[in-house]
Amino acid sequence: MTKRMLHAWLVCAGFILVSGCLSQHESGRCLTGGCVVTAHPLATAAAAEVLRSGGNAVDAAVAAAFTLAVVEPYSSGLGGGGFFVLHDAATDRQFALDARETAPAAATRDMYLVDGVVDPLRSRDGAHSVAVPSLVRGLEVLHREHGRLPWAQLIEAAERLAREGFPVDARLVEHIVEERERFDAESKRIFLFNNEIPGIGDVLRQVDLAKTLHQIRSEGADGFHRGEVAERIVAAIADAGGSLTLDDLAGSAPVWRDPIRGRFRNWTVIGMPPPSSGGLHLQQMLDILNGWSLRELTAAERIHVMAQAMTFAYADRSRWLGDPDFVDVPVDMLLDPARTDSLQALIGLDSIYPRHLVAGVGIGPHESDDTTHLSIIDADGNAVAATLTINLSFGSGMVAAGTGVILNDEMDDFAAAPGVANAFGLLGSEANAVAPGKRPLSSMTPTLVLGDAGVHAVCGSPGGSRIITATLQALLNVLVDDLDPVTAVSRPRIHHQWSPPDLFFETGAVDGLTQALEDMGHVLTHRQTVGNVQLIVVDESKGIPIGASDPRGIGAAAFIARGDDGR
Repeated sequence: MTKRMLHAWLVCAGFILVSGCLSQHESGRCLTGGCVVTAHPLATAAAAEVLRSGGNAVDAAVAAAFTLAVVEPYSSGLGGGGFFVLHDAATDRQFALDARETAPAAATRDMYLVDGVVDPLRSRDGAHSVAVPSLVRGLEVLHREHGRLPWAQLIEAAERLAREGFPVDARLVEHIVEERERFDAESKRIFLFNNEIPGIGDVLRQVDLAKTLHQIRSEGADGFHRGEVAERIVAAIADAGGSLTLDDLAGSAPVWRDPIRGRFRNWTVIGMPPPSSGGLHLQQMLDILNGWSLRELTAAERIHVMAQAMTFAYADRSRWLGDPDFVDVPVDMLLDPARTDSLQALIGLDSIYPRHLVAGVGIGPHESDDTTHLSIIDADGNAVAATLTINLSFGSGMVAAGTGVILNDEMDDFAAAPGVANAFGLLGSEANAVAPGKRPLSSMTPTLVLGDAGVHAVCGSPGGSRIITATLQALLNVLVDDLDPVTAVSRPRIHHQWSPPDLFFETGAVDGLTQALEDMGHVLTHRQTVGNVQLIVVDESKGIPIGASDPRGIGAAAFIARGDDGR
């Protein structure tokens, strides 16, 4: 165990010896405390403070989301959206909130075609790439129906960090270096210091963003979706040639959806439904793998079987998935046990199933590491898994002047044309075509795993098309291999998304297995990282929630002992 891995473990579990169970929740389950894991230490600290102040998991998630919008400007923000999966311990019910961005009313099916050919930059950079932001309205809905503390209290940390600033870290510097050529003038003014890349430890202050957060604290989501902030966003997009309107912003309406529910071994898995492909295809892969004794396979065979399950799922993603408010997504068919059995039967241990016989759409090569995730459980057993995004790093590269709000480039998650890859190398059919008010397909995979006593695991990851497979492998490491959370998120990963036909692998994932996998027909390609998982697992025998933040990132976990939260 590395020093950083040990630190992640101790931060979340370090109070175990002194935090006995002081009271029992009415459901009969007793947890020794709550746990927070996010992709940034400052967001973890903000959420942990909310739990210490008597807030619940939803309150902590709202605080973390607003704080991440400040300290991770390359991954999420007020100008983006997200998905939330939550468990209410008092009622033993689970919910899924879709706060995904939508296409503006003026969007058209062929808006990214120039002389009949897709212009990929038009959907990724600048005003035409911006979908209607939904995160702020989503957080308000989430808090109104499931929160406990006052709304304004949950935004205090984010506003303070925006106004007073925070030290620039190496990850932020790396993203600024990579994306500065995409920045508009306002982005450069904020994120470049005298037109130069900031140094590690320099203090980044976002005064305009602090003012916007203050408006949201005072007026709720209307402080963003209506009034001066909305007017500035619309003006910035109009000046750059875009067509998002005040009516688009005012009409943002998150949707409560029925979660994806499935089984794996003795566990119940709760995932995000379409327009996320994450919950559906995670369950699809788990169903396929449930037919295998994974621990009895050789290392090469296990990778091979996982890669084949991924292949089938991602081919289905390209063919069938879209916004269920616009197209019929055949969830029941894709999860039908008879179909699962037929896919299992296609997997042999000596060779890959011929790719040309797997029905999907088109080809494509590229992926990204952006987006963020947070996992939270409180001492009462309430839990939230939330994945948030502005799509590519720094979204569209635009900041609306006077607001500090980075605008998303989520329109790239639509299929600009059937069979044409987006920036993540993912393909889509007509089901994910652009239409006014439509939500683009996503790979975000916030996930809860339930046992007889309540929530057993809270999990998710950023990583574009690799989100689903990163989440899958972290959960298999826990549910099949009984690994502790730190080891589970640290283990090297693989990834396959059907198109391109490569089996991607991180350093260490296929050591000593290359020849065996190539003999099976796999095309091996090295990738730097596959995901950035934020994981909590409850030690059922002791009622201890133990969290770990992926060492691929800079996140942190925090344990809040029962009693420290005033209960």
